[in-house]
Amino acid sequence: MRILLFGGFLGSGKTTTILQVAKYLTESRQQTVAIIENEIGAAGVDDKLFSDRGLQVKRLFGGCVCCQITSDLISAMDEIHATVKPDWLMIEMTGLAYPSKTAKMIKKYSKVYSAFKTVTIVDRGRWAELVAMLKPLVIGQVEGSDLIVLNKADLAGEELAKITGDLQEIDPKLKVVITSATKELPITVLEEVVCCE
Repeated sequence: MRILLFGGFLGSGKTTTILQVAKYLTESRQQTVAIIENEIGAAGVDDKLFSDRGLQVKRLFGGCVCCQITSDLISAMDEIHATVKPDWLMIEMTGLAYPSKTAKMIKKYSKVYSAFKTVTIVDRGRWAELVAMLKPLVIGQVEGSDLIVLNKADLAGEELAKITGDLQEIDPKLKVVITSATKELPITVLEEVVCCE
């Protein structure tokens, strides 16, 4: 089972990206996909959307995804691996989580994956605003990612070169692909997301 861990701030386009990647894997590659959606609060807004697409969903509720939920996340992964046996498991982090911390925990405690990748979605339209207001969170979400999907390139916002430069300052090893919010993800971007070691 290969794992894709998706992070990014609220409204960055995680759900849309996940659904497009899942569609690509199931339709073009004929592979199976399961999804775990992490939410803060008593109810999530996206599980009906996921369920309506016929995708397996395991809901997790509670506080901080990096501490309180960690044991539940590992248990959920073990359960999905044992019962559903998907080719791919996609984990959608809450918009307030630090994906790199969850990735470290999964790599330390889980034995059910054959490949792993952390993908963080960055919202071009709100980059400057988020950095100004929530810089530690933004940096924490970007650091340690295997791939940054710089989304909403078609919308007004900070210049793409400026954002790319900011991302490289945070982590010089970051790989960045640029996408548009109004179009389907191109095959080159889909392939980059699922290129998983």
